[in-house]
Amino acid sequence: MNEGTVYVFYDIADDTIRNRVANACKDYGLERIQFSGFQGELNRNRRGELCLRIEGVLGNHPGKVLILPVCEKDLKERKEILVLEERETDV
Repeated sequence: MNEGTVYVFYDIADDTIRNRVANACKDYGLERIQFSGFQGELNRNRRGELCLRIEGVLGNHPGKVLILPVCEKDLKERKEILVLEERETDV
């Protein structure tokens, strides 16, 4: 089965639950790209498994998780803005 790029983003207030979701993402080979975001390659079955695992972790705790598959065409259009140090601006 073909693997595709997937992004996982979450907003979860409870530290324990948030860490468990992060660990689930790591267990599936995803790489952290933001404080609450991961990216990696998963096929459809593995995405489904990850979704079920995260649903189990989240349970009845408040939170939102987005599992977003991205096609190759759209991935090529990806833009990244990275600022490592505060920059001075001319005003």
